[in-house]
Amino acid sequence: MRRVLVVMAALTFSAAPLADCIQSPERTLACPHQIYRLGQLENMAKPAMLCICVADFKEFLSVPADEDEAHKQKLKRLKLEYALGQKIEPILQVLKD
Repeated sequence: MRRVLVVMAALTFSAAPLADCIQSPERTLACPHQIYRLGQLENMAKPAMLCICVADFKEFLSVPADEDEAHKQKLKRLKLEYALGQKIEPILQVLKD
């Protein structure tokens, strides 16, 4: 019985950092598409499990159709990077892998 409690406690503590998903700060509703992947971002000392809201980064994985769309995507990307306080390229790389 004691081993079960120790294992459950370890699972509880190890899952705590996963509560915060990387997502747009503008999101008000629950993310409709989350994934968990092993990765390492700029501010991390070593790789760890990441929770990423794919819906907030999906548009940056595709090539814009024209120059106007490219400009809009670039502005949105800069705004998101500023809000998150980090570049999104490492996040996109985790999504591509």
